[in-house]
Amino acid sequence: MLAVFRGELFKFVRRPGMWILVVLLLVLAVVVGYAILWLVYTVSPPSAARGLPPGTTFADFKVALYPQNFVKQTFSTWGSLGGVFALIVGVLAQGSEYGWGTIKTLYTQRSGRLTMLFGKLAAVALIVLIMVVGLFGVDAASSVVIATLDGKSIAFPAADEILKAIGAGFLIFGFWAVFGMTLATVFRQSAMAIGLGLAYGLVVEVLIFDLFRLGGIGVQQVQQWFPIANTGYLSDSFGAVRLRGTTALTATPFADATHAVVVLLLYVVAFTAISAWFTRTRDVTS
Repeated sequence: MLAVFRGELFKFVRRPGMWILVVLLLVLAVVVGYAILWLVYTVSPPSAARGLPPGTTFADFKVALYPQNFVKQTFSTWGSLGGVFALIVGVLAQGSEYGWGTIKTLYTQRSGRLTMLFGKLAAVALIVLIMVVGLFGVDAASSVVIATLDGKSIAFPAADEILKAIGAGFLIFGFWAVFGMTLATVFRQSAMAIGLGLAYGLVVEVLIFDLFRLGGIGVQQVQQWFPIANTGYLSDSFGAVRLRGTTALTATPFADATHAVVVLLLYVVAFTAISAWFTRTRDVTS
């Protein structure tokens, strides 16, 4: 499988689309997550602060942009939206083989089908890890720049918290990537897989449970077993930024991090098994 992994990685490295996704995520992390927020909090007039909690100003919100809070800031911004980029990576890794017509060659020569699949999964996992490490890296660097501009002290979270955050981000992004690969495998294309993946991740699960809540129906006991909810639980387990004189910006998650990790791992295993089943049993020569 090592040879397959190297071969898949060779393809990924030379695909501009893969690196465009990674670079776009990192650029948006700096621009949206830090630069624009810092400008808003810095230049907004006092009259614009009427809707803020009593006793707070826009300057108080800058604490979220300083190094001690960069982990929380990263998850608050990209805990959900960042998974979209990983979904597309997973879809392109598998769906492009069908679009190029190379799936027949891939699964009928040399290594067995499952070996090829797991080698591709390993290569996707490495790309996802690069995305996650890069995301936390650019956010940490951005927080240092902003703290320096504002004349604030530079103090990062404990090393173990940063490592846990990277692991949590890798699991969240990894779930999305495997989900994308499975959709591409089932539908044998990229376009439908991306469309359905985005629809589910951004609309379907959230919309359904929000409609139940509007009707006064308690759904948290059921929702805790769905993937998008658990990506939120895991992100929220790192806490929220506490502003001066206020409580945290988000409520305590319904389920803890252990629950979220177990459920997301089960989904990763389940989607991998689905991909393996379709890969092993489907006729790719017709």
